[in-house]
Amino acid sequence: MAERNMVNLTITMTREERKALKQIALDKDMTVSALLREWLKAYQEKEAEQ
Repeated sequence: MAERNMVNLTITMTREERKALKQIALDKDMTVSALLREWLKAYQEKEAEQ
């Protein structure tokens, strides 16, 4: 990954949501941060199409 200016993000969620998010990332063999970046990119691409 190219060097970027990274920031920390705090998200409030239930323990169950956190567990589910971590499990999805684990299933995809990626970090939660990478998973969120992937979802954000997909969302931005979808919005750009509209």
